[in-house]
Amino acid sequence: MKISEDRRKILKIVTMYYEQGLTQAVIAKKMNISRPVISKILQQAKESGIVSISIKDESAYAVELGLRLEKKYQLKDVIVVPTNEQKQVETLKKEVSQAAAFYLLDQLKADMSVGLSWGTTLADMIDEMPYCSFPTIKVCPLVGGVSSEHLYFDTNHLVFRLAEKLNSRCQYFYAPALAESNVLAEVLNESQLVQKAMDQAKNVDFAIIGVGNPNESSTWKRLGYIETKELDIIKKTGVKGDAVASLFDKNGQTVNNEISKRMLGIKVEDLVTIPDVMVIGCGKEKAESIKPLLLGKCCTILVVDQIVAEALV
Repeated sequence: MKISEDRRKILKIVTMYYEQGLTQAVIAKKMNISRPVISKILQQAKESGIVSISIKDESAYAVELGLRLEKKYQLKDVIVVPTNEQKQVETLKKEVSQAAAFYLLDQLKADMSVGLSWGTTLADMIDEMPYCSFPTIKVCPLVGGVSSEHLYFDTNHLVFRLAEKLNSRCQYFYAPALAESNVLAEVLNESQLVQKAMDQAKNVDFAIIGVGNPNESSTWKRLGYIETKELDIIKKTGVKGDAVASLFDKNGQTVNNEISKRMLGIKVEDLVTIPDVMVIGCGKEKAESIKPLLLGKCCTILVVDQIVAEALV
């Protein structure tokens, strides 16, 4: 097949650039054409379909999903962990926890304050954190402690463990995550101890939170803090998820039912003013609860598995 001289030149230029790895400057000298013209020809080659660029990596689809979520919800960063039919649930959870840990490690800076909620997701992330040294960082709880019976998930214990991994300082929240009654919650919220902890929590530089879906699977429910009576209240009041000290609706706003009023700690509305909030989630049921937080602008960084990402796009 005969080709025109112009097309031959274009093919020669793209071959030298993409196949032989020559720079635009070198090609310009060889072809006796200015560098801006070479750049323009390469762009035209892509637009006309002469050159088609594809990224051959198993993570490329996950990265593309992340970019779409960043654009859709105006997020700072999205990390999507690839999945497939062969990958076990526990393996996927571990990989999501690792991704969150590595991302946090990359964000740490001297003198910053890091806030933690509670639960299995954060406990798993801390397990994956390497030991390092940030002596001027302060780690703070965002909610009250749970109970000594479930120490592994307790926010004060998680704060201590992360501070130990970072060789940093930490503060504690000396109050339960869920008060026994509204009256007790009101009394505790008026105390200087809780008010000081709340002030520290609201002013962290980087918050890390897990998200529960009390309608499907939630640490509150699994550990027995939410019984049949509370579950009925949750279903009747339009709760879509739980995070920090809030049960929230489809718009990411706290549902002020009896349970939310007993929760001690910052509310999802407080997350909006924190510079960086990293939400971690794994499992399809989490998507229903993460979406309201995205709509409510309660999150700037998202770390999820591919299944959750696909449900959110």
